[in-house]
Amino acid sequence: MPRFRTTTEVMEALRERNRLLGKGNARINEWVDEYLDSRVAEGKDVTLLTQWCVSKELEVRYRAQGGCFEPTKQEQTLFGTTMPWLVNLLEAHGFRQSWWLTFNRNCLESGRVDANLEAEYKRLIMGIAELLVRQGWLFVVDWEDDILGVRSYPNREVFAAVDAFVAPAAFQREMDRHISWEAEAGLIQNELARKQDVRYQIACEAEEGRVLLDREGPFGDFILVPVERAERYDFFRILVPEFKRRIVAVLPTNPWRLG
Repeated sequence: MPRFRTTTEVMEALRERNRLLGKGNARINEWVDEYLDSRVAEGKDVTLLTQWCVSKELEVRYRAQGGCFEPTKQEQTLFGTTMPWLVNLLEAHGFRQSWWLTFNRNCLESGRVDANLEAEYKRLIMGIAELLVRQGWLFVVDWEDDILGVRSYPNREVFAAVDAFVAPAAFQREMDRHISWEAEAGLIQNELARKQDVRYQIACEAEEGRVLLDREGPFGDFILVPVERAERYDFFRILVPEFKRRIVAVLPTNPWRLG
């Protein structure tokens, strides 16, 4: 279907950047074109959302950096170059935008970073992002403290019967990913504890997807601009199958990691 010229030009630039990030990167769905067209037609702002993981592996980074947090090259590039590039692209084509960045704690107790280190890391990121916040388009909030008002929680229906919602192969892939994450975070778990954690995590992610796309969701309708691979959002689709179509993967992934 015909698109507004501004939509077409923005989407061409986004798809080119998405392509340059590599073959394994999730391609941009046609839904995003429709979303931008609707913003033009209705004269509404574009809403962007980026979720920023704050988890146990930061404790490993803290030790590796000599008992402090120093910004990684990817963190500096993200706030100094990549995010401003996207905002400038939108503004050059007449779009107004609000970009929400949420700090998201791990839903698992085993994955939660020490509270003092969490606060120190957030201060680091806020310092890097300060200029963008002062420009008035970036809003940095905490998912649990500022948006939910409670600790992240599982969807009861999903948690009671994970096997009814998740195929065995998908569950095993998440188990394997969890083993890899444990190694990065310096954790040791037995098989039973790991399986319980994965079931809880899946139910939490299903609920988070539902909350985000609820009619009264905290950000309204939005484009998801992730700093993790699109597979990270597979279980957000359990209750809202259309969730991943709003992903625009144009940012560096896992910018908090060293190396």
